[in-house]
Amino acid sequence: MRAFGADTRLPTVALVLDLLRERTTVSRVELAEATGLTRATITNAVRKLIDLGFVHEVGTARSQRGTPRRLLELQPKACHMVGVQFDSYAAVAVVVDLAGAVVARRELPAPGGRDPDAVVPEFAALVRDLLASAGLARPDVLGIGLATYGPQDRDAGVLLTPQPTPAWQGYPLAAALAEATGLPVAIENDATAAGIGAQTPGDPQPNFAVVFMSGGIGAGLIIDGRPYRGATSNGLELGHISVDSEGPRCVCGNRGCVDGVAGPVAVTDRARSDPALAARLGLVGDPLADFRSVAAAAAAGDPEAGALIGVSTRALAVAVVSMVNLLDVGRVVLVGNAFADIGPVYRQALQDEVDRAVFMRHVHEVRVELAADVSCAAAVGAAMVVLRNLLESPNVGDRPAEG
Repeated sequence: MRAFGADTRLPTVALVLDLLRERTTVSRVELAEATGLTRATITNAVRKLIDLGFVHEVGTARSQRGTPRRLLELQPKACHMVGVQFDSYAAVAVVVDLAGAVVARRELPAPGGRDPDAVVPEFAALVRDLLASAGLARPDVLGIGLATYGPQDRDAGVLLTPQPTPAWQGYPLAAALAEATGLPVAIENDATAAGIGAQTPGDPQPNFAVVFMSGGIGAGLIIDGRPYRGATSNGLELGHISVDSEGPRCVCGNRGCVDGVAGPVAVTDRARSDPALAARLGLVGDPLADFRSVAAAAAAGDPEAGALIGVSTRALAVAVVSMVNLLDVGRVVLVGNAFADIGPVYRQALQDEVDRAVFMRHVHEVRVELAADVSCAAAVGAAMVVLRNLLESPNVGDRPAEG
């Protein structure tokens, strides 16, 4: 079983693969020109990708010097990765090919208040079913990426937080799922995975922040195309930035945390405090489902639901302005199930506040965007972590020594 190692500087082989994902067909000379690396370095990286079966030669193109250039092409179906994103209230799994395209997707039962010994076998069975539905056998799959709560010990494959229940803290999550599926497993912070999933090859702005809102609120940061993780895969804890120093005490010990003011649980708690409103909106006691009901009513023009969403957008906007001022990013991407119905409202509210209050607004534009697929980006990012871990291995593509 392949081991997933610690982060390293982006290796040449990963850089070359990203360029091939962006351009589909390209020559070695063009790769050298695009990266500034020597042709010998590019040739070595290409050989490794060919050995892995990720790239093949597809012909030649004319060259100004008279020698035809051999063209390389990505093989999208050469391998697949599974990504799973889950929290207490929702779970989704995807199968992604080498080009990053989703070839299969399935909603999973949320863990809720269940312990990992009950949830891991369920995830394993559903992953096997998902692969079967996609016509993939285990050798076709590099591994499984799990996106969920931080902080984490990524090397050990364990969560360092008592979420969804205390039994998850320190549980050998990656090892247990690997044993149940026979596939390598890597874990990743859900907001960081969302940032990886929101990336597009050739993006002219490789530095951006992500706001991830599902059961709670988190954030991720991509710097020069690479995720910033911090010491325990919890680099940007946006949900526990205070937006009200006199606000209610949070479980983290702080007061007036943005998650406790703007998050789905806070919104639905306020909605359920009015029995008539809760009945009219059909709230059922599931924070994420109820949040989406409040959001749908707000989008349809319900004034009371709109007021609840307004409290949330204003508090989140304050936190996002602080985050942008601190990081000096030019883009903020919104990702997560909670944005599925009401995303445009949040995007506009945050854009208005960023345009009004960000310190560097007179120097450069800061764009607030919705991810292309707000519900699946974190799962896609978790799948791509599996590929990144392979490509970042110092021995990637090395041929075994001959006896």
